[in-house]
Amino acid sequence: MKTSSGITGYEMFVIQMLFSGAAAGFIYPSFLIRSTSGSYWIPIAIWVAGALLSSWLYSRMLARLEDNKLIAVIRSSLGSVWTIILCLPVLLFLFGTLVVMLRAYSEIVTMTMLPTTPISFLNGMLLAPAALALAGMMPIVRAARVFFLLAFICTVALLILGFSDIEWTLGTPWLRTNGDFLRNKHFYAGSFVWMGFTFTSLIGSYKMQSARCAWRSYGVALLCALPLIAGYVYLPVMTFGRDLSQRLTFPFISKMDSIYHYWIVFESMTAIFVSVTMLYVLITMALQLHALGETLKTLIPRAHNGLIYVIIFIFVYTAATLLTSWREVEHIVIVTIGIRLYIMFAFPLLGMAVLFFARNRAGKGNEL
Repeated sequence: MKTSSGITGYEMFVIQMLFSGAAAGFIYPSFLIRSTSGSYWIPIAIWVAGALLSSWLYSRMLARLEDNKLIAVIRSSLGSVWTIILCLPVLLFLFGTLVVMLRAYSEIVTMTMLPTTPISFLNGMLLAPAALALAGMMPIVRAARVFFLLAFICTVALLILGFSDIEWTLGTPWLRTNGDFLRNKHFYAGSFVWMGFTFTSLIGSYKMQSARCAWRSYGVALLCALPLIAGYVYLPVMTFGRDLSQRLTFPFISKMDSIYHYWIVFESMTAIFVSVTMLYVLITMALQLHALGETLKTLIPRAHNGLIYVIIFIFVYTAATLLTSWREVEHIVIVTIGIRLYIMFAFPLLGMAVLFFARNRAGKGNEL
């Protein structure tokens, strides 16, 4: 079945899987490992439940659009000023996510493959997703379909190789938890992994059937991505132990670097993982850029489409380049926890309220 924006259920599945691969392999393992002394799968399961709840709220909101775009309907209901106030956290979230993802990947490339290459040069990779975002949603979808099969197969192969030198007892406790992660900021900092549905909700038009189809595709993608996310977290722990894994900036990258077998043709598993992850990152950043561009275009309808993307590119590139250290990137992720929780739960509830009252007001106007 196709959504109103022309995206099939499989294509939505592919996009969400690519988002999980881009978001979960770098910062997330470090945040989750540092968030608890108990079982890791329990906080993961709680975030899965939260992600399903958030995406269900979005799907209920999108089902009320009657084949229209979300921000456009909100703007027609509230007016420009109130819509900007309601959507300002959304804009900050999209901008911050782009900056963090771009700088995170550039940092990884610097640490693993190109140590002497300036960050400012590596951040230039934003040009590719910016061009793809400017081309529109369907080119992003077509690229996602091509990249997904190659990236997914390689990722699964790397995870299987990662099981070759682990100690299962290092992953204990398997069942015990005291809920300490609920009081830890790193648990909430990892919320960005579970927000793939929010980006696709801001792009394209929806109605009841397409919203349900998109939510089902997201749910399937989330369940399919769970083994990958768990592997990103558990494989470093079962290789280095809890204490050392907590001190590593990129635990899974270090895990890939530790893999060695004489029969493996390729010398560096880390380089392969980083190269494969580039496919995830390029599509995800293109999706985020397109979501930000579409939102700004709706809020500022007179602005030229190309100019919007040029300005976005300049601001994101500049912000990512000006960050002086990796700790600043982590700090941004932590201080923006409130914005992400607003996007996940408060924004769809407020959006539903706006659409509900707008429909009632329209109904009363028709009666008169």
